[in-house]
Amino acid sequence: MAKNAGEETSRTKLFELLIENPGEVVSSSRVTERLSASRQAVFKAACALRDEGLPVESLPQKGYRLGSMETVQALAPTAVEYFLRGNPFFNKFLYFKEADSTQSVIKSLARQDAPAGIVACAEKQDAGRGRRGRSWAGTPGKNLTFSVLLRPKLKPGEVQLLNLAAGLAVKETLRAMYSIPAELKWPNDILCRGRKLCGILSEAAGEPDRIYYAATGIGLNVNMETDDLPPELREVATSALIESGMRLPRWRVLVTLLGAFARYAELLDTKSGGAELLSIYRRECDTLGKEVKVIQDDENFTGRAKSVTQEGALVVEINSEEKIFAAADVQHLRAV
Repeated sequence: MAKNAGEETSRTKLFELLIENPGEVVSSSRVTERLSASRQAVFKAACALRDEGLPVESLPQKGYRLGSMETVQALAPTAVEYFLRGNPFFNKFLYFKEADSTQSVIKSLARQDAPAGIVACAEKQDAGRGRRGRSWAGTPGKNLTFSVLLRPKLKPGEVQLLNLAAGLAVKETLRAMYSIPAELKWPNDILCRGRKLCGILSEAAGEPDRIYYAATGIGLNVNMETDDLPPELREVATSALIESGMRLPRWRVLVTLLGAFARYAELLDTKSGGAELLSIYRRECDTLGKEVKVIQDDENFTGRAKSVTQEGALVVEINSEEKIFAAADVQHLRAV
């Protein structure tokens, strides 16, 4: 059932009041005054927050209290939008229990002239996919599968830069928040101990000289346990929980990741920002300096990854000659 604007406002105001007073009981009279609403309307708002998965307690004759947000696994829209308020890029959150794919959701909104900054997240995708048309499926309630709408000041040949920005954001978030030794593999994978943690896909529409919109999708394995992974993937995939031993609050990972992504994406809208982003990426990309196998179409190439061009393509030295790959699959080769 759709919620009207009044219900959404009451829900938002109640969450604001409770999050400002963590762990404290806020009296019913104070709540009704803040919301300018009846006790019945306040109770309804509290129930709506609980339905989102937030730990809101109703204490008879006393008031309301918000439990610890660090135990929350739900991607509660009210909470996510509250914590995205300071984000210069991403501020509108759409949550779906099930969707065709979040990329499809974002592209549909973009074609309807929706503004940049929308984040669409789904617990389950029926047609989620990664690069080269590969399918992407997650475990409902345990991972992060989302896409964002961007309208960057880039040319079509520079879309790869969005993948680089998103990859930097994921690596930074996992390392800084949870000390997970995430590695950034060109062009759009995050690994840990050689196993895949995250995949990224950017798609764009526009003309030869400019982009109308871009949809960047991110699939991050957050709280999957080993038993959640299909047997055939257990040697090639992993999750933040497996690597850290901690069950992470997905909403916080999402909000932090989007904050980092906004900082990097913001660089792409400035004259010299692209060069700055590439400088950071070249320093952080774990592919550079490694012996790699590059798979492009039906050909395989082996060489040493040397650098990344200003459009985000990979430069590989093969038999003393440099070859540039704009799009390809890359495998890190183990040192002999």
